[in-house]
Amino acid sequence: MFYVCSKISIRSIATLLGFALLLGALAPAPALTGEAPIANRHARARIAAMNEQNAAIHALIGMSGGSVAFDARRARDLRRYLIDSAAEIPKQFRKERHDRDSHARPEIWSQWDAFEAQAAEAEGAAKALKTRSLEVLRVTLPPLIQACQSCHDRYRAPVNEFITH
Repeated sequence: MFYVCSKISIRSIATLLGFALLLGALAPAPALTGEAPIANRHARARIAAMNEQNAAIHALIGMSGGSVAFDARRARDLRRYLIDSAAEIPKQFRKERHDRDSHARPEIWSQWDAFEAQAAEAEGAAKALKTRSLEVLRVTLPPLIQACQSCHDRYRAPVNEFITH
């Protein structure tokens, strides 16, 4: 069944679903069977942190979209995690480290001030996330998704999931 709250318009829900589709672009490519693990431990830690952030955002999208029951306490915990982890992004990228499975663009380091500003924007959007009710989550989640997507558009190389060699 599909229920529409009188305070949430169809347009708001469509916008949120659109952001959810954009967020799919944030998801890293799954490792193919037989692939070597990520050699650089720093790149591996960065990728793991981004994957955890992605999972937290997807959990909030599930709640806001109704595929998962809204749980204010869990949403609050996810918000806290996203605030803390967004604050750590510049530390994770401070030194330029590469791995063939990392999709970090060199512009991160050549445009460091702009990169830090993007990370601060993501942290601010995480702080602005409201989790007291489903209605306010639905309103405050899209700016966080947009902040993440904006940074990835600029600083993450496209992932080609179909290369098998």
